[in-house]
Amino acid sequence: MKSKPKFVILIVLYSLIFLVVGYLAGVVISNGFNYKLQDVMFIEGLIVVIIGALFSMKGNPSGISLQGLGQNDAQYRANENLEVIVRERESTNYYKNFFKHSVVELAFSNITIIIGGALIILFSAIYGR
Repeated sequence: MKSKPKFVILIVLYSLIFLVVGYLAGVVISNGFNYKLQDVMFIEGLIVVIIGALFSMKGNPSGISLQGLGQNDAQYRANENLEVIVRERESTNYYKNFFKHSVVELAFSNITIIIGGALIILFSAIYGR
């Protein structure tokens, strides 16, 4: 029970570290290129959130394969790949355990990156007022 509050504290701490690093990078960029700090931090926040979302991707993205395109037997290879996917999903109870086999998994580091980017965006909105 005590590990959960530590987990939340670490998420908040790392997210605040992303905010501080984003602020310092925003100050350097805004001074070097004569942009408004709030604009620079908003773009930084968007980039950090997108990177965090992309880092959270994992797994098998529906088994799509480009192998065999442009060859005479492309349709046979595509059918073969689909059959392999169907058998693989049947053997692992894919639909019963959908969230276990999903493509997006939020891990500790990815949550902190996404929250840190959201904090940078929030700080830029507050700073702009």
